[in-house]
Amino acid sequence: MVMIDHQSTQPYYVQLVAGLKQDIQHGLLQPHDQLPSVRAMAKANLLNPNTVAKAYKQLEAEQVIRTVPGKGTYINVTDPQLAQQEVQQQLKQLVTQASQAGIPVRTLIEWLAQMDEGDAV
Repeated sequence: MVMIDHQSTQPYYVQLVAGLKQDIQHGLLQPHDQLPSVRAMAKANLLNPNTVAKAYKQLEAEQVIRTVPGKGTYINVTDPQLAQQEVQQQLKQLVTQASQAGIPVRTLIEWLAQMDEGDAV
């Protein structure tokens, strides 16, 4: 499950969002799985409940999770085609940003290949 690095400079809610997404990606969390309550997640990770609530709100806005009042918070079923379209759109934005910064697409491809091989960029 999610591990928060209390020594990191990255905000806790960002770490929680990334950690939950990673758990979903690696199959540790499946569609329809129930997440711990805000208080339980906060206690387990030594966080303020407001921090967990902020992370859950962000995940809900991104439709990664859904909250059912009185029942709990659950992992959403992801439409693979919709997810692919979203990633393509983000990639287009990244390529535009890289181009504006003078980074050629060839360099981005090299970085992606390194990431795919597990090497640090």
